[in-house]
Amino acid sequence: MADRNFKPGAMALEKGLICLYGRVVIGTSGAIASQDCRGFSIALSASPGIYDITLEDNYNALYMVSANVNDAVAAGEGKFVQITAEDVEAGTIEITVVASDDGLAADIASGGILFLEITLKNSTVIY
Repeated sequence: MADRNFKPGAMALEKGLICLYGRVVIGTSGAIASQDCRGFSIALSASPGIYDITLEDNYNALYMVSANVNDAVAAGEGKFVQITAEDVEAGTIEITVVASDDGLAADIASGGILFLEITLKNSTVIY
């Protein structure tokens, strides 16, 4: 726990922004070994490197999915995450982990960690 007093609310031009955070530990064959997520859950799809995010609530719009992969990889290789489908009004997002060396979907190695931040709009107010 941090030794400071954090204040609620971020300064933003948009009204009703919601930020959800998660830490997902990967097990064998890209399957999820454990997850610490607030406001959503994540599961490996039938395809390698594709994960389905299920939101606990429905939202008006998706503004961003920011993800980092902490994975043991060979030199010159890395992995990044891209959004491949989303319907936040129905509570779903699909992401794909992509290998930077060949651009193909790839599983995260066992013991790897996926860090997620999801920014959503929870308001119908338009400026």
